[in-house]
Amino acid sequence: MRALVLAAVAAALLCVAPLPRSSSAQEVDDATIGAGIQIFKTAANCWECHGWNGLGGLPVVVGDLAGMNPGPALVASKLDRAAMLEAITCGKPGSVHPVYSREAWTPRRPCYGKTRADLGPDETLPDIQVTLTEGQLQTVTAFVQAFYQGKPMTKAKCLRYFGVGRSIVCDPFP
Repeated sequence: MRALVLAAVAAALLCVAPLPRSSSAQEVDDATIGAGIQIFKTAANCWECHGWNGLGGLPVVVGDLAGMNPGPALVASKLDRAAMLEAITCGKPGSVHPVYSREAWTPRRPCYGKTRADLGPDETLPDIQVTLTEGQLQTVTAFVQAFYQGKPMTKAKCLRYFGVGRSIVCDPFP
């Protein structure tokens, strides 16, 4: 009987014991956040569509892209690391989201299970304007998940993004 009780207790402890943590957004180091901010702001210009605060951009009202929907809110994204990396790397067929890798949509790096040859007539891709290295793609993906995904903007994050001298922009945040 005692052996049964011990076995039941051991089984119960296994059910409530913490599982090993996977690589989560909170584990991204400070250097990666800093590098990710620079890629997001300058190299890839992600903020133009997704907003500096990750809430999504404003609809385009003039020019060749008039009527274009803004980029989705990154704070609301539910994508895991692999899906986020694929979305950033490959863009989205039929949209204006850039493709950031010359390898994307090739047999070496298919996107969403397809190559360019598999795309239908309504699945066009924008021309590649900016390419990012694999390291930059990994960095900006980690940054987006750590800085934006599922998290509200705070004054500390705003100051990190803009720099300490930009407190007027950041003052409204807690």
